[in-house]
Amino acid sequence: MFRTFFVLFSVLAACSDDKGATDTGAAGGTPEDTGAPILTGAELEGVWSSSACEAYDDGNGGTNHLTRTFSLTPERWALDVTVYGDPDCTFGLFDIAIEGPYTLGGEAVVAGATNGDFAFASNRWTALAEDMVGVFDQAGCGAGGWEVGVPQDVTATGCIGVAHPVADCPVEFDIVALDGDELYFGARVTDMCVEEGRPTALGPYPVVRQ
Repeated sequence: MFRTFFVLFSVLAACSDDKGATDTGAAGGTPEDTGAPILTGAELEGVWSSSACEAYDDGNGGTNHLTRTFSLTPERWALDVTVYGDPDCTFGLFDIAIEGPYTLGGEAVVAGATNGDFAFASNRWTALAEDMVGVFDQAGCGAGGWEVGVPQDVTATGCIGVAHPVADCPVEFDIVALDGDELYFGARVTDMCVEEGRPTALGPYPVVRQ
């Protein structure tokens, strides 16, 4: 089980495989090239959630499962990711809650997408399963002394390579694309803590306006 956890961490930390660049399957595919103008924060304002349990190839013959919910204002973003231990997303392993300011501007290399810079003001993790308590304690995440269901801020310390210390990664350089009520972010296959790592393809799953 722990092997799956650590492979999943690479998915969330921009080390997923690159099938998101071309996947047009059950997740709804990627938006068509509409020649859309640069997006504004006002267009993204609202709550956007996974339409179903999202499955990602872990690169080792297995699959990782998670759900995402973004809460966006014109100037700030908040993201809640819940990682699960089963394909139906019923057994939660841990939760990640991130928030901070963001800015949009500049046409992305992906047609119809806009560059977005997403800064980190706080990054709070919650162990949802007892196994994760030991993982987070051993890794030195947050202040230590983890308990199931009790969140800790890992902004300063990072956690297991998924959350980098904010001093090392204050901003992620991403892309966004809007297709009706579906919002896409970039495929996490690069080091998005540097501008050279800004994605050149969209991820396989959109989040849907609620």
